[in-house]
Amino acid sequence: MGYIDIKYNYRFGSKNRYYGSGTPTSSFDIGLTAFVVDHLNKSRQLLVLDLSNARRRGEGLVRGRSRVDTGTMKSSVTGTGDFGTDVLKISFGWEHDNPFYAPFQEFGTRTGITPMMAVLNAFNDVTAELSVRLGGH
Repeated sequence: MGYIDIKYNYRFGSKNRYYGSGTPTSSFDIGLTAFVVDHLNKSRQLLVLDLSNARRRGEGLVRGRSRVDTGTMKSSVTGTGDFGTDVLKISFGWEHDNPFYAPFQEFGTRTGITPMMAVLNAFNDVTAELSVRLGGH
């Protein structure tokens, strides 16, 4: 399973979380505070959308790189997104060794199975695409 976590709120645990309710409460200029809160909420929504798309892309890449005998590996690829906290998380791949032989196919064995590296390569591709999308290099 490939995991990507992005921490969005640098004031973790603060009682004044800047995007929590969308309602500014401070001694600053209310108009400016409302603008900043609105901007941060919109940027968070875009980040959540980018991560959701990245999760779907990762699932598709893993399915495309999976070995096919009965189709169980392709149909067992799954992904999750957790966007309810300050740490936004996505994952994709095979969950809890379903199918049980997925780790052997993914990483190979000493006695004949060549490593497939479907999740690793999908993780690297998705991370690079996210980095470009979010302004990294």
